[in-house]
Amino acid sequence: MTSLCAIDLKNIFLLLLLLISTHSFSQDQEKSEISDVTKATFFNPGIGYEKKIGKFQSLYAQAFMSTTIGLGYSSSFGFTSFIYFYPALALQYRYYYNSAKRKAKGKRTEMNSLSYVSTFVETAFYKETVSFNGEKDLRTLNTFGLAWGFQRNYQKRFSLDLSFGLGYVFTKQTTINDAGQFITKNTGEITNVGQIGLGFWLNRRK
Repeated sequence: MTSLCAIDLKNIFLLLLLLISTHSFSQDQEKSEISDVTKATFFNPGIGYEKKIGKFQSLYAQAFMSTTIGLGYSSSFGFTSFIYFYPALALQYRYYYNSAKRKAKGKRTEMNSLSYVSTFVETAFYKETVSFNGEKDLRTLNTFGLAWGFQRNYQKRFSLDLSFGLGYVFTKQTTINDAGQFITKNTGEITNVGQIGLGFWLNRRK
């Protein structure tokens, strides 16, 4: 069941995207354009390729290891921590919107060093225990949604890509019922999403 809070956040975020796109449309009527970018990341390690499909529009595809870090505390076990790595694939449509404003301030816009709004879909592959003898099943964790972000590809090749937004995540989940049986069912929920991409762009310097 979707909570009222989640619905309100979703509506607010959609309104924000609409206002950004409407306000910035006139700023993008200029000669500059975005470009194709290839980069390697070491936080969520992987490789990504961004393909220009319009003056300020692109498709960004990435294959990477999704990193999940957790910290917890219980009276029985004290503080606990974990880190998991899962192979993952992601595809984004991006619309960059603040090129004119950054140029007017003398800031770098090369290599798509701009802010953007995006739609995205991401699939992570993980294994979940499905029996008492430890058998595991390969599962997919699927997420799609909307995000706002900014990318900075600096002259010395360092790359920063930060985004956050709202998404819907769904997967199969195995639990144990009152009779001690393993039950598998589909689950899904609205969730906040965010990603930090740190790495290096690999294009030839112009």
